[in-house]
Amino acid sequence: MVDLIEKAVQDLSPGTSQFKVLCFLAFRGASQPSAISDEIDVPAGTVRPALRSLLEKGYVRQQEDGTYRSMIPFTDIISHLYSKGKK
Repeated sequence: MVDLIEKAVQDLSPGTSQFKVLCFLAFRGASQPSAISDEIDVPAGTVRPALRSLLEKGYVRQQEDGTYRSMIPFTDIISHLYSKGKK
């Protein structure tokens, strides 16, 4: 899991829609793309490509019901960002 969080933080900038989608899924749990779009106020046309990219990178998984979930726990994301901020 540590390798995955390291890879994600190096790969994704906090201001990007991919990062926002990943954090949302890590915090809220499995969600439909439309719910993600509504909650983080990012157009569905941006959320879906972000999900595809996150899926290809292994940061999220698509479940049988069509929802997506983060493979990285929210606490790991926050801990990593906090530790980087202290350096």
